[in-house]
Amino acid sequence: MRILGGEPFLNDNYAQFLFDVIFGISEIDSKKFNNGIIIQTNGVYLGGGNVEILKRKLQELYRINPSVKVAIEISIKGTNLEEFKLITQTDNADFFRFNLKSYYNLMQLTPDLPNLRPMIIAGFGINESYLLNEGGSNDRITIIFKDDKPIYHPDFWSEEFRKLYDDFTTTYKTLDPMFRRMPMYGIKDQFSYAWVKPTIKQGKEVYGNKWYDRKYMDERGGRNISLENSFADILKKFFLVNNQKYYSTMVK
Repeated sequence: MRILGGEPFLNDNYAQFLFDVIFGISEIDSKKFNNGIIIQTNGVYLGGGNVEILKRKLQELYRINPSVKVAIEISIKGTNLEEFKLITQTDNADFFRFNLKSYYNLMQLTPDLPNLRPMIIAGFGINESYLLNEGGSNDRITIIFKDDKPIYHPDFWSEEFRKLYDDFTTTYKTLDPMFRRMPMYGIKDQFSYAWVKPTIKQGKEVYGNKWYDRKYMDERGGRNISLENSFADILKKFFLVNNQKYYSTMVK
């Protein structure tokens, strides 16, 4: 069972309400959702140190139904501060720090909480959702940062994100070989979805000449081959996989 947003961990009241619902369904029949719950969050609340309520609620859940496992998946909104500001449209550097720190705050709880699994995903949003299309699409969508490389290219990773990447992949490669890399948002998104074209159009309007996709570049008079070649570096660091396999692995 996946719990999405808005933001599930917006504040203390949201967190308490959320777990009251989880308690109720876990008492009835957790086998209906394979004893697995995935909560997707931006991590700002947890990164700010608000983990005591979560700890108490997970302890209570373990008493109610020890079979239920909760994977809290933090959507990382950028590999560097510049990208974070561009994607989130905020100038608050603390939010970027909280976004990254939330994973470590959750990891500190795991020795006492056998039902908790902290996870992270490269939640870079619509601008990167399609660049690794496993179906072989030739479309490439990104926001250019500099030097004809995507903004999330390893050359531009901050030290904080690089450490997070290394720590996460080192910890979870024992879970499944696919976690030798970091999962990326947009696992099975398709260009045929009705919401995609309006979103791409809006992205071009917002980001102007920082926006790139191959069709757009063709219309402007030519492809950016060096930028497209740099996507190979991204493929070495991130993965996409079937949704069912990905989420079931997280809570197995």
